[in-house]
Amino acid sequence: MRFFLSFLLMLGAWFAQAQPKQNSSYSRFGLGDYLPQYYASQSGMAGLSVAHYDGYHLNPLNPASYAQLRAATFETGLYGKFSHYEQASDQTFHENWSGNISYFALGFTMKSPINEVLDKVKSRWRYGMGFNLSPYTLVGYDIESSDTLSSGDPVNTVFEGTGGTYKFGWNIAAKRDHTAAGLSLGWLFGKSIFENTTDFTTGNIINDFQNNFRDEISLRGLVWSLGVQHDIILARDAEDKSLEKRWLTIGMTGESNHKVNSDFSLLRLRSRGKLTNGEYEDVDTLLAQLNQTQKVTLPATLGIGIQYVKLNKLKLGAQFNYESWSAYENNARPAKMRNTVAVSAGLEYIPDYISYNRYFSRTRYRAGAYFRQDPRIINNEKLDDVGVTVGIGFPIQLPRQQISFVNLGLETGLFGANTAISEQYFRINLGFTLNDNTWFYKRRFE
Repeated sequence: MRFFLSFLLMLGAWFAQAQPKQNSSYSRFGLGDYLPQYYASQSGMAGLSVAHYDGYHLNPLNPASYAQLRAATFETGLYGKFSHYEQASDQTFHENWSGNISYFALGFTMKSPINEVLDKVKSRWRYGMGFNLSPYTLVGYDIESSDTLSSGDPVNTVFEGTGGTYKFGWNIAAKRDHTAAGLSLGWLFGKSIFENTTDFTTGNIINDFQNNFRDEISLRGLVWSLGVQHDIILARDAEDKSLEKRWLTIGMTGESNHKVNSDFSLLRLRSRGKLTNGEYEDVDTLLAQLNQTQKVTLPATLGIGIQYVKLNKLKLGAQFNYESWSAYENNARPAKMRNTVAVSAGLEYIPDYISYNRYFSRTRYRAGAYFRQDPRIINNEKLDDVGVTVGIGFPIQLPRQQISFVNLGLETGLFGANTAISEQYFRINLGFTLNDNTWFYKRRFE
């Protein structure tokens, strides 16, 4: 088992150093490709988050879950993704590996469970707080296309894009009895660059020229969301009535439209190409809107979920999410958007969490499936994402005898079926969860 965990750690180090580059044609549109905001432990359960909580894992998508923490928790993760893109018109395809760091996060309970045991008093209140940083959208493409004018002259266009946005979040939550509520405040920031270079070759070098388009767009602004989770107790321990054995958790998350600040520069040139020093030769400026500002409108969202829990044995849940992307506004780089829904279901199973000599009986096994709509409409085509997931959580014991985890999640799916370009993908999510229950511990002297 030590060898296997060492292999996972080495795999994580390889991903962190390699960081293969994304090449997704759809990231040209809108703010780019939207990245999953759930963590590796949730990825094996199809990203369940609305009604999901775990005392030793973080769930940033419902801030109410932070009130359920039983230890200080640090999490980091990374991913690798293999994509097979196929063009419907001629069945040509290309394949691409991409990957990067997924998140850094810290969360903690603000009341030490050790003191509750020592005081022999169980409080009706719990509090939790946390911080997290993760990529929000990603722009990455390098595409070349060729065409022929009616005159018979060739036209070659190169599309290139880089950048994206990030989200830094602060979460705080409180729980009384069986109901928890939380608030998440996030700061979006980042910059994306979109470039098109079109070569017009006439056969007469004197008349050859290029069109050079460049858009630089940055975002910065505050976003927020609210979350609530309520447990309905189904069964208690026969001997200890305070110990809950089975329950249903009902969860809800939501946020209104957000208007965030955006700085942008739009440049349209006609030239004879770039010189070795990076400047354009014989430039005619067609459009120059430099250092402009605007407001970008992001959508309101609503999530509803339910989860059945059998203590230390089984979690089984489902959720529905709605996002009003038709309200999206970005005058510097407009895009046609639609309102979207997403449906997912998943489970987690532990054969025997207190097994002494069978490690894999203490391991957490996960599976799930999802259907998600992408908000972007490309050439009047709608993009849907359908996939299945499996995952596994390997428990590890730290020197202070506090359980921690190495989490592995695998996703495979089909994005954009029956559209001009479809993507079959396989995604690996690897996460590390370190727990310490001595935070906020009040030491006693007899």
